[in-house]
Amino acid sequence: MASSLVRSEGRPATVVSFEETVVTFFLDAADILGVPKSVAAIYGICFASPRPLSFADINERLEISQGSISQGLRVLREVGALRVVQPAEFADAAAAWRDPELVRDARRKEFFTPDLELRKLAGRWIEQRLEKQLKAGKGRLQAMKDAIPADHGASARELRARLKYLESWHTQSRALVPLMKTFLKLG
Repeated sequence: MASSLVRSEGRPATVVSFEETVVTFFLDAADILGVPKSVAAIYGICFASPRPLSFADINERLEISQGSISQGLRVLREVGALRVVQPAEFADAAAAWRDPELVRDARRKEFFTPDLELRKLAGRWIEQRLEKQLKAGKGRLQAMKDAIPADHGASARELRARLKYLESWHTQSRALVPLMKTFLKLG
């Protein structure tokens, strides 16, 4: 799968192979977490690069649309998985790499690098994704309750009983969030 996402044109085969391996790793993780493949591929390609990448760099390395890259970068920045490298910080690094073109670009473009602290990533994911989903779930549960056909007697009672289970699961899930946050701080 990653080999169909990572572009190889004009780049060393060993670099491409490494990027494919890293992107595949993140695609597998994304599949488990329900994260879009394009988001995982963007994070993977940034992770596989020893230097920060610009939008154009990512576009050159991945076979995904510019719209998907733009949206993926937004999502990854929102959850703190990628951070923007400050121009001065990156210009100093580019100078150390003795790359004058990169020094010039560093002052004009945004460059992205992965945030490598798992605890922060997981904490942000819990706060921004899981908690949002749980809040929305409360409204959906109420909508399901309201939608039960009241004129169906025993069937309606059975459906209300089933919804009580869903409400219980929802409540238990909400109770796990603070525990998960506490656990991540101990890590």
